[in-house]
Amino acid sequence: MVKRTKLRRVNSDQYLPQASPLVPTTPPRVSPGRVQGAIALLTVGAFVLIAADCWMSWEGFSQLPVDWWIAASLTGLIAITQIGAGVIQSIGGDPFKGIGGSAQGDGGWGIILRGLYLIDIFSNFAGFGGVQYLSLDRLTADPLGAIGLVLWNGVLAILLAFGDEILFRIRDRIAIGAAVNGQLAKLRAIQIETHNLVLQAYRERAMAYARSLGEKLPISFDRLEGKEDV
Repeated sequence: MVKRTKLRRVNSDQYLPQASPLVPTTPPRVSPGRVQGAIALLTVGAFVLIAADCWMSWEGFSQLPVDWWIAASLTGLIAITQIGAGVIQSIGGDPFKGIGGSAQGDGGWGIILRGLYLIDIFSNFAGFGGVQYLSLDRLTADPLGAIGLVLWNGVLAILLAFGDEILFRIRDRIAIGAAVNGQLAKLRAIQIETHNLVLQAYRERAMAYARSLGEKLPISFDRLEGKEDV
């Protein structure tokens, strides 16, 4: 009768790696690559819309009886003023208050700022070709069609005037709100790296333990020689 040797389990509980309590396991909600890509895309899109707004304003001013230098000055003034006003609103301020230095000054400044916005919208409206639909002949021949085209070009002019500000606000919200997400991503990367080190050390110990068990096991060729237990 051949004596059978009972093997011990190699994967004992004492060799299982334990999670570190010092590293949080909360993963980031969004991958940092996607966040940075969205920020870059919104930033580029906002500046593209600024350029488009300036170009359309220039096209609109070109149809009006004004000199080129007046058109260029108004286009630059509108673009720069809107960028500054958008930043003031994004940080929680009111661009119509506190700049004039007094109540009367704020009143005058508010009229100027609103006028610049209206000039921007009207110049975009003219650049899109909406002025031609305001003629009496078109309104008389096809009133519903002319009014519809006027409204359509007006919507386009408003969207182009405020499109860059919309994108900049979304971009700033993402950039500020992604700070915690970025920290969680860094902690997650550290957690994965440390866990991989634990697994690597565990593998080395497990292999060494398996070799020590293999060296202690008795050598038997009974099964290879066709002998069975009786």
